[in-house]
Amino acid sequence: MSRIIVPQAEGIQLFTVPLPLEEGDLLGSPQIAWQAYGKPSDGKAVVVLHDLSHSHQALSTEVNGAYQPSGWGRELIGPGKALDPDVTPVIVPNLLGSPFGSTSPLTPDPHSGRPWGAALPPLTVLDMARGVSALLRALGLTRVRAVVGIGLGGLVALRLAALFPELADGVVVLGAARALPEGLREKLGLTSQVLRMAPDNEDTPPLRERAPNRTLARLRMDYLKLLYGRDHLGSAYPDSAAALAALEAEAASFADTFDPLAWSMLCSAYAGCDLTETFSKIHARVLLLAGATDALAPAGRVRDTYHQLTAAGVQARFVELQGPGDHGTLLSDAHRLKGPVQDFLRWLRG
Repeated sequence: MSRIIVPQAEGIQLFTVPLPLEEGDLLGSPQIAWQAYGKPSDGKAVVVLHDLSHSHQALSTEVNGAYQPSGWGRELIGPGKALDPDVTPVIVPNLLGSPFGSTSPLTPDPHSGRPWGAALPPLTVLDMARGVSALLRALGLTRVRAVVGIGLGGLVALRLAALFPELADGVVVLGAARALPEGLREKLGLTSQVLRMAPDNEDTPPLRERAPNRTLARLRMDYLKLLYGRDHLGSAYPDSAAALAALEAEAASFADTFDPLAWSMLCSAYAGCDLTETFSKIHARVLLLAGATDALAPAGRVRDTYHQLTAAGVQARFVELQGPGDHGTLLSDAHRLKGPVQDFLRWLRG
């Protein structure tokens, strides 16, 4: 049985200086939640950035309910894993917009004291990258060994490397290309509109007061079908009815737990990001890890991103992971992550 690892430090970093946002607004009193495993020091720490619906609590125990925002990093971080905190200290920030402690529609507006709600200015992948950089500076870190990002976090990791070229020696991207496939960009980009225009019934109260929110559950169900394909569901459940029931339970649990405004904001940021024009600014070495059946980051699209990076002068590697390749299964096997990630970290020392 694996040893339970608890964070050696954690907190919510409050900033007194407003954060400039990509779309021109200033975000007053921003805050970033974080956890650290091991003892981070300048030049040695690895930053791990979570996916769209995850929290920063990468190794936390399960919470009640089918939707589990935490504990997703157990096969990535730990003794004998790709990132061993005793050897490589790990910091996991909560991305801006995520409703698990960082500034999101749930956090108080500094002027009114009430939750930001729909008044929170739009946040982008660039804003999330700036938030991560601000946190690292506040923790006394001017350089890190690597930034590792999963899905949305992978886009943030690459954007961070382009925005601050001297911050990281390397970037590891798992399950992300330069942008989402066009059809998914369009679909996720409509999330906010769908939530606003599709009330659950005529008597449904305003969006923030809906519990449970059947519209949000339906959107989550659609997203889960992108995360898990037929092959995975067929191997994980005895039959299609059991698989459907499990997905429906997770979607309902998500709708009871996740703030709908935060979800629409995160989806808009994910859909609106295309990093192609930023690659020439990246000085760090890059490792791209892809799953063969990942609908959010198809292996061919990730391979094309590798070629675009190398054409821009970036020292990059591409690895297609063996075994289950759906986006939701990319962090399921410690062994297949350990080899390429540790080889890459050794390459950074060379």
